[in-house]
Amino acid sequence: MAISKEQFVQDAVNEIANYPDLARRFQIGDPLIKMHIAAMAAMLSDLSEQVELTTGEVYLKARDVTVLADAAVKGVLPYGVPCVATISVTNTGAARLNIIAGRVLRDQNGRLWQVTTGAQIAASATGKIVARQVALRTITHTVAQNQPFYVVTVPEPDIGHIAEVLVEGWQYTPEFCNVQDGDLIYHIQSNEFLELGLVFGVDGLAGKQPDMGLALKISIYDTEGDIDPSVGMAFYFEYGAATEKATMELTEVSQAGEAPMNLTTLREVCTYPGIYSENAVFRSNFDFLVRKHLGAVVFLNVWNELKEEEARGAKVTNMNRLFVSVLKNGVTNAVLETKVRAIIKAADDSYRVNFVKAVEKPIALQLTLYVPSTYDVAAVRQTVREVLLANYGRDSSWAKRGEAKILRKDIYDLLRKNVPALTQRIADITVDSVGSTANDLPEYFRYVTEESLVVLAEGA
Repeated sequence: MAISKEQFVQDAVNEIANYPDLARRFQIGDPLIKMHIAAMAAMLSDLSEQVELTTGEVYLKARDVTVLADAAVKGVLPYGVPCVATISVTNTGAARLNIIAGRVLRDQNGRLWQVTTGAQIAASATGKIVARQVALRTITHTVAQNQPFYVVTVPEPDIGHIAEVLVEGWQYTPEFCNVQDGDLIYHIQSNEFLELGLVFGVDGLAGKQPDMGLALKISIYDTEGDIDPSVGMAFYFEYGAATEKATMELTEVSQAGEAPMNLTTLREVCTYPGIYSENAVFRSNFDFLVRKHLGAVVFLNVWNELKEEEARGAKVTNMNRLFVSVLKNGVTNAVLETKVRAIIKAADDSYRVNFVKAVEKPIALQLTLYVPSTYDVAAVRQTVREVLLANYGRDSSWAKRGEAKILRKDIYDLLRKNVPALTQRIADITVDSVGSTANDLPEYFRYVTEESLVVLAEGA
């Protein structure tokens, strides 16, 4: 338990009695003595609190820096997610308009976009292209020394967030999985300061150690992340020929832009054990893998054929298949399913993937509180409702994970920690009922609602 400032001051007073001159000065209130003791006691109290937190860091990850460090160890990169949009293009010129992938556009707010799916549009005709909101910058790094696992630090963008990093002639291979000696590969790592570094291999062991003086051409795609484009927003070519005449406007956003994962999302992702990796040989939890790459989700559950057959019976078609139920804001189902399939295939292409529509299900929860008469019963009841809805409501971290259960002991601990009135000796909490989950299916998105939560309160 952390030691308070007052306790440290008292310890100093007890010790100062061994020094009569200082003790007399303290007794008459000499500020030179009292201020020094108070300052040291305050610093020691802060240190004691940090030590107390550190003892529980392995289980709680209470400090933000611990969450960031744990995310770095588990390979959760601080990438932004670029907005992806469909753009309607009307060719107002006399010649065929050819828009190829990689063409750079600007929107009416000056943001850079890059075409991912182009089109050939006849004169006076209308076509559609797909673009993502990224800006490309290229740097050249000259290898300064010949050393194993050579690291190149990626410079941060002036605006926005890094969305992707590529090295010309080299292949990105997370965690050096399935890498042979001499392969031109690199790994991307981060740290608690959200700095990215490119890690190259080591000769004779894994990958290729870059030679001294080698010029590495690095392409960095930056995105402004969380932007709010609206239908009808105008676009124009960053560079265009005089004969190219077109009007362009946004017709659909298939994926909303996102900033890198916030601490709340990182804390949830990092609750998974560190044994899971990018290598399918060692992985035992695809839920972690998908959540790690998708970032903030409304709901996600990934299960295998065994769990599927426990719920709906055995079928031959279930063999070697993963089942996914997922909800995410700001992205269409088609794009979301494509991303999930790509994530799983990159890890293990032997699996087939089935998507199951999430079914929202409110959970009934009823409590009875016994509140000391010195407290406002109605106010305590309302505080309890707010705490429970924040921790078990639709937007809570608890609800985002499939098949989570409400444990009575967690409710007791949660309320006693957050509601002072319930820490009193004569106060009490009784969890009368928690909605049954015995017949729930894996795709059930369960949470407590205003209507399903009943909190009764009595004066004690």
